[in-house]
Amino acid sequence: MKRTIKLILLSILSYGSLMSQDVHFTNYRTVTNFFNPAQTGDFRGYLKLQVASRTQYQRTYEHGVAGVELNFISPINKNHWIGAGFNLNYDKTGSLALKTTGGGLNVAYHIPIDKKQNNVISIGAAINRFSLTANTDQYRSESTLLGIPDNDRKVLNDFNANALSIHSGVHFKSRINKKNVFEAGFAVIHLNNPTYKIFGGNDASLGSRFNLHTAYKTEVSKVVALQPAIYLSFAEKQSNVNLQMLSEWRVAKKNKWKGIVGLSHRMGESLDFITGYAAERLYISLSFDVLTSQTVDFIPNPGAIELGAYYILYKPHTPKLKPIVFCPRL
Repeated sequence: MKRTIKLILLSILSYGSLMSQDVHFTNYRTVTNFFNPAQTGDFRGYLKLQVASRTQYQRTYEHGVAGVELNFISPINKNHWIGAGFNLNYDKTGSLALKTTGGGLNVAYHIPIDKKQNNVISIGAAINRFSLTANTDQYRSESTLLGIPDNDRKVLNDFNANALSIHSGVHFKSRINKKNVFEAGFAVIHLNNPTYKIFGGNDASLGSRFNLHTAYKTEVSKVVALQPAIYLSFAEKQSNVNLQMLSEWRVAKKNKWKGIVGLSHRMGESLDFITGYAAERLYISLSFDVLTSQTVDFIPNPGAIELGAYYILYKPHTPKLKPIVFCPRL
């Protein structure tokens, strides 16, 4: 029986390496450095608070990320800046509640290639520590069905693996003009192929994941802006292709806030609807996913709900002005 449970756990972990440790979102704009660490600090401001949460397939899968990013001037060059921050991650996968919890540090160095900082090349890295556990509340075997204690259930409950993962990436962003912005990036997740101990003291490892994305934003009128984007992710002979088309609608001339409406298609998996709110400092995104794969035949009411947001703070600057002495009237 131990051999059987070992094979089961190995298959669960190999699946978990794709679906549990490597969480995927519908809208990566809320926590951009989760997809590529080089985007840490890719915003105009001082401090950024960000969060994203996703529940799918009747809560069979649950993901969550929360983090902080901070920008400061580089000591090497005053025209460059450094983005640094940390993310906390949570993920629950499958009926055994294969749970991943952890957190990591992110840092990126941003190099403008023009004086107005309209074109920026960024290099980033991240180090993430995570713990992997299992919960057998829904575990079923011949013994548990007969009401007999099952030693394999205890083995699964005692499972606790830890690993350290290193990520790296590059990113390019170009503000072509006031109405057009282009960006593209490439990242390697699990660059060090982290290993951890599983049942019987055996080693398991996570293969590297390659993330690529490109996006373009253009203002087609004073009211509407379009944002097509492509997110590609490849790992262990499996791929995740996400095609998006978002639109921003300026509601009132006096206000800078905009409504967000868009569609996304994760090829071979789901059709996604994205809506939200955008302002100068605040961004809120709400996504609804409808499963389109063959799994829809086995899961009642399949789908997902995702909520993400970020808020940017600006550092107040006190202008250094020389005191003005007014000449008294003679």
